[in-house]
Amino acid sequence: MKILIIIPAYNEASILKENILEVFNFCQSNLTINWQIVIADNKSVDQTLVIGKELADKYQQVEYLYVDQKGKGAAISAGWQKYQADIYCFMDADLATKLSALPELISGFLQGYDIVIGSRFHKQSKVQRSLVRKLFSLGYRLVIRILLGLKVKDLPCGFKAINSEIKANILPKVEDKEWFFDSELVILAEKRGYKIKEIPVIWSEPRNKNNKSRVKVISLSLAYFRKVWQLRKKL
Repeated sequence: MKILIIIPAYNEASILKENILEVFNFCQSNLTINWQIVIADNKSVDQTLVIGKELADKYQQVEYLYVDQKGKGAAISAGWQKYQADIYCFMDADLATKLSALPELISGFLQGYDIVIGSRFHKQSKVQRSLVRKLFSLGYRLVIRILLGLKVKDLPCGFKAINSEIKANILPKVEDKEWFFDSELVILAEKRGYKIKEIPVIWSEPRNKNNKSRVKVISLSLAYFRKVWQLRKKL
């Protein structure tokens, strides 16, 4: 069995080397299955390309992939489609979700699940985030429950994995190539009856003032809600 870990990266030069090496060392010490890390660079204009290529040249289990299209979803999708594995995972470059959740994520597929996702709403999760983010998450959870009747509690968490069946049958149907990509993926999968497991995570906002998150919570919230409404009409 092999897990492919895609790390979408847009202008992440300030944290890329340190965080990729953290993932590399964790996998080397804790995983008993084959693994591969892919830095999916979606048109960065800083030194992400240089650092990514240096890491790929130095470490056999690290690959660098340049994706000529902006958007987190475009980066993840390109990586999943280019490489072959049994488990297709992605995690945000800032490693907001602690890597300690990775073995349990893998275990979910051994139990027969099609998608395994980190959930900040899991009763065993430990989460540190701003009040604005908490309000967005609660509001978004309420919207998807009312409009879509979804059972999954935490769609936006940037720590997810799918199996080959989801890659073949659901991934081609996902239209969004930006932040809504993984939400749409999970929504389509649940609506088609695939088995989804949510696992507990330790999650925090690790970026400092000099390296703020790319997420603009208010504008992104409105965009998410519009996407949910559009998807509801299609479904």
